[in-house]
Amino acid sequence: MEESVSESLIVRLSSQQNTVIPWLVWSSTQQQVLACGELSDWQQLEQLAPHAVQRSTVVLLSTSDLLLTQVTIPAGGSRQFNAMLPYLLEEEIAQDVDELHFSVLGKQGDQAFVAGVDRTWLQAMLEQLHTLGLDVKRVVPDVLALPVHDEGLSAGQMGDQWLVRKGEYSGLSIDKDWLTWFCTTDWVKNQTEYLPLTAYTPLPDLPLDEQQSWQSMACPSLLVLLTEQVLTHKINLLTGPFKPKSSWNKYWLIWRKAVIASLFLLVVLMTSYGLQVHKDTQLAQSYRDESERIFRIIFPDKQRIPTVSYLRRQMTDELNALSGSAQGEDVLTWFSRLPETIGSVTDMQVQSLRFDGNRSEVRLDVTSSDFQSFEQARVKLAEYFSVEQGQLSRNEQRVSGSFVLRPKEGGGQ
Repeated sequence: MEESVSESLIVRLSSQQNTVIPWLVWSSTQQQVLACGELSDWQQLEQLAPHAVQRSTVVLLSTSDLLLTQVTIPAGGSRQFNAMLPYLLEEEIAQDVDELHFSVLGKQGDQAFVAGVDRTWLQAMLEQLHTLGLDVKRVVPDVLALPVHDEGLSAGQMGDQWLVRKGEYSGLSIDKDWLTWFCTTDWVKNQTEYLPLTAYTPLPDLPLDEQQSWQSMACPSLLVLLTEQVLTHKINLLTGPFKPKSSWNKYWLIWRKAVIASLFLLVVLMTSYGLQVHKDTQLAQSYRDESERIFRIIFPDKQRIPTVSYLRRQMTDELNALSGSAQGEDVLTWFSRLPETIGSVTDMQVQSLRFDGNRSEVRLDVTSSDFQSFEQARVKLAEYFSVEQGQLSRNEQRVSGSFVLRPKEGGGQ
């Protein structure tokens, strides 16, 4: 069954399997929620299977399970940057970098913004979701689904965690009990000035500085807001070995045999057609060669034949002239008998043909490979004409002879 390109299942997950899991089904066409709810823990994920049918799944991954950082791209190291990345970060990370899967979220100048997640846990999560029938196309840090405020911060509370986003690729997750402390740190400043913050869930009472402009904005559902935002960009942690296979590969496996069979049939048909065209072309050329040979026999003074239409016109003119002889004989009637008489004798070739209208006769000079052919030709000609056979002679491999044809007495041809 083909996936709907306009409907998605959005699920927010974390490595804490007892944490509440919010989810919803979103229609991009209708711009509305088709279904939504919360699961108490990972054990209830199987309840999402019916909602995942024919829909792609986007996982909003808890920022508390991620590393979001930036690193300077070494001079001349752009091409090998992905391979160098783990080693550029190993001094900043307590965990073994070989255990992490890194994704480059974006680059600005010589700075690269990077996300890291435990490789083994990510693999296990994807396998479990796949087993339940969830086709995961994207995994996105939940904090990077908040709206971007170029001149400030955006924030929202998910469960016991506050998500705070700074710019395009930076953000963090902090326990709600630490928010009072967090609002006084340098992270919320631009050098010495406090950055404005817009929260999409109600802010608690905080000891804000007079220069701090932190305000709440009404938002019916933070998950709906995150869904709307995440579908407008392409951030995805499923890179490298985790990159999802395209739908084309899936359908190719299904239709491969039929496509190969169709292509094979097409090749056979095209080959057959090509051979037939070649055969027809050769046959047409042989007819033209024979027509030109006969033309030169009849008109020895006209050796140049520029076009087929010229040949046809000359033959027609000559036949018309012959047909209009003094005796009124129709030479076409004479010639029409030749294919079924002379023409039916194997290997017999007409060398010259002369029609004498005054004497009402046709003289044929012919050659063949043996003497018996002349007897066969004489018998066939005698069915329509009064035949006088000339002397036969052999010249190397050919036998030459002639026939004089006249109308039978008491009847036409």
